[in-house]
Amino acid sequence: MRAVSFDIWGTLLDLSKFYAVMSGKISSLCGRRQEEVYELLLRAYSEALSVRLGGGFSRIIVDSAEFFSRRLGISAETLFQALVETVDDPEVSRLSYPDSAEAVAAVKAAGYPVAALGNVMFWPGMVTRYVLHRNGLLKHFDLTVFSDEVGLQKPSREIFEYVAGRLGVSVGELVHVGDSPENDLAGALVSGAKAVLVRRDSPVGVVRLGRAAYVVDSLRRLPEVLEELGGTS
Repeated sequence: MRAVSFDIWGTLLDLSKFYAVMSGKISSLCGRRQEEVYELLLRAYSEALSVRLGGGFSRIIVDSAEFFSRRLGISAETLFQALVETVDDPEVSRLSYPDSAEAVAAVKAAGYPVAALGNVMFWPGMVTRYVLHRNGLLKHFDLTVFSDEVGLQKPSREIFEYVAGRLGVSVGELVHVGDSPENDLAGALVSGAKAVLVRRDSPVGVVRLGRAAYVVDSLRRLPEVLEELGGTS
């Protein structure tokens, strides 16, 4: 293995905290209870994941924005306004998980080229880049790839091949780290890459699933797992 890519939301950044801030903005704009809006946001996100996986959002930003706005009972313009206010909020600089910066910096220090690889919903990849910057993470990446910019999305084989190519390695030399069994674990493995699934609620520190896949309870486990993966390639 010669390069590492990271999923972003749920792996490096806490999406539930982002939605908590955003629910407050929607609440202020619409006079709705924040708790109600937050629950609706989480439910809409869960449903939208299935729709996106099934190819239901052909115009990913526009179609997913309409999907979320219908579920929330607001206009897409209100959703976008709340998004802008959310990105501008001081709390957005505190979305990084405690193990995120340490892990990415350690991988980078070990000499691996490092990429951030993200699917999108109703905001473009450039917004996530800015959030990564505000959390002190963007500087660690040699490459950032987002589905709305390249016209590909996880779990497709093509997007992992694209990232590997941009990093100058073969897809079999790439290790992808993420929190989604479908998009990150399965997507990477089917493409021929290796995979590390992060499950912070796991009762076991490291679980080896085979020659090419591991589950870890913390990104702090990455150095030892990458060393093992390097030995089995």
